[in-house]
Amino acid sequence: MLDEVLKIGLQKKAQFPAVEFTDEVHVSDDALVQAVLDGDQGAFETIFERYRRPMTRVVGRFFRERSDIEEFVQQCFTKVYFSLKNFRGGDSSFQAWMTRIAINVCYDEFRRKQRKSENLFAEMSDEENDYIETIADGRAIGTDNSMIAAQLVDKVLSALDAEDRLAMTLVYSEDYTLDEVAALIGITTSSLKSRLFRCRNHIRKRFGHLFA
Repeated sequence: MLDEVLKIGLQKKAQFPAVEFTDEVHVSDDALVQAVLDGDQGAFETIFERYRRPMTRVVGRFFRERSDIEEFVQQCFTKVYFSLKNFRGGDSSFQAWMTRIAINVCYDEFRRKQRKSENLFAEMSDEENDYIETIADGRAIGTDNSMIAAQLVDKVLSALDAEDRLAMTLVYSEDYTLDEVAALIGITTSSLKSRLFRCRNHIRKRFGHLFA
């Protein structure tokens, strides 16, 4: 049942209006990067519009509040702007490079705001307790409970170190394969599997009684 809660909570996507963007004449990412480095600020506006939606999707996997998501998307693009000189281009995907930056920004925030899980669970709301009882009784999960599930998962994952929480969030979002997640956070796939196994056991040991 703990696995079900994790999946429901982490699969909840932030809902944002679709960003419509079309290039009448498509300019490659490499050309846009070089244009920015040459002083063309309009080229970075094009990069922002082209990748605002994907970056929002990535950041939305880690934060639930719209204000937080908007703030950290801005932070991501700021870091991208000042890191463009480090982008090598060629066979390297610009979007993958930007995704790694976004993940690092989210990781830094996880590490900064790490909280004591015991205190959070001592303050569980009536809605969260009702949600756990619904899972335990095997009743169907309503669409109205998706935000409660997300909040509950945040509390469970807060017991993990920032690196472990990052790995769990990426894998359970189901947007990435194990190989892709391992590459994004800079470890081998076998190391990622071991980390996930350890994390799941840690969560079961500390919070399994809530979902028994």
